[in-house]
Amino acid sequence: MVNCPHCGRAAMSLLRKSALGPGRVVKCQACGKPIVAHWMAVFAAVPAFVGGLVLLRAESRPLGVLAVVAGVLVMAAVQTFLVPLVRSGS
Repeated sequence: MVNCPHCGRAAMSLLRKSALGPGRVVKCQACGKPIVAHWMAVFAAVPAFVGGLVLLRAESRPLGVLAVVAGVLVMAAVQTFLVPLVRSGS
């Protein structure tokens, strides 16, 4: 579970946080106040973008697809473990 920046209690599961982007406002499961991923979550998408570029340039389609899958997995891990939750302004 990930702690809420408002109340400090469990706000959401790690799986839910891995899909949370910086523009998506969700409510804390404990206190109901709005929270978002920090703006730096935009950079979490870089590995998936690089995987897409590898797919476009790869001579082997399976290798390119593997690069995209790996990029998405790295993106989810960065989003989950490195990007903090912050209080929403809305």
